[in-house]
Amino acid sequence: MRADANIADGDTPLAALMHETAAATVDTVLAESEWLSSQDAAAYTGYSEQQFSDFVMRRVAPKSALFSRNARRFKRSDIDAWCAAGGPSPYSSKGGPGAVRR
Repeated sequence: MRADANIADGDTPLAALMHETAAATVDTVLAESEWLSSQDAAAYTGYSEQQFSDFVMRRVAPKSALFSRNARRFKRSDIDAWCAAGGPSPYSSKGGPGAVRR
């Protein structure tokens, strides 16, 4: 048995260190970044990526900017304001704007 319990079976100490470093880097970038990708915005708000993408397509998501053809970014402050305002309305009809599909 290995002395370090955090190392999964089959992982070398170097692989475990690389995994921890990558996770710490991602956490640091997300904490410091004002602009979030769609995936990061979905995780930040607690929605799945598919739900958040659906909000974007139906134009009920927070304001965003298109940095390139496929790189949509959301300001953290806009996401916070959107969440404080209630996010997409769960009371709209299923196909209507602002409706949350379950």
